[in-house]
Parts: sequence; C-alpha cells; structure tokens
Amino acid sequence: LSVLQSRMHRALVEYFKQRGLYSQAGLAKFQAASHENAQKILAVQGELSKTIQHITAFLNSLTDGSSTKDDK
Repeated sequence: LSVLQSRMHRALVEYFKQRGLYSQAGLAKFQAASHENAQKILAVQGELSKTIQHITAFLNSLTDGSSTKDDK
C-alpha cells in the first residue's frame, strides 16, 4: 500500500506540474492575443480620430461659407 501511495504521489506531482505548464502556455497565448488586439484598437482609434477631424472641418466649412464645392 505504501508503494502504491508513493507512485500515486509522484504521478500527481507530475500531473500538476504538466498542468501548470499547460496553463502558463495558454495564458501566454491569451496575453499575446490581447496585446495584438490592443495594437489594433489603437490603430482604429487613430483612424477614427482623423475621420472625426475631417468631418469637423467639413461641417465647419459649411457654417463659415468656405466650402470647396464649385457653384454651378
């Protein structure tokens, strides 16, 4: 019985060691994806900011009469 307990203990120690490594790998993968998504969000925010500036400039040009549209 003692030998079986010893074997079981070693097997469980190895199991939890492997499970920990697997969990760390999964976490690293998740963190990498999170970083990539954060970079994409920053890029989208930058483009959105530029678009809002263009829209604001266009709307301002309508109110101050400096539209670039040709009158025909």
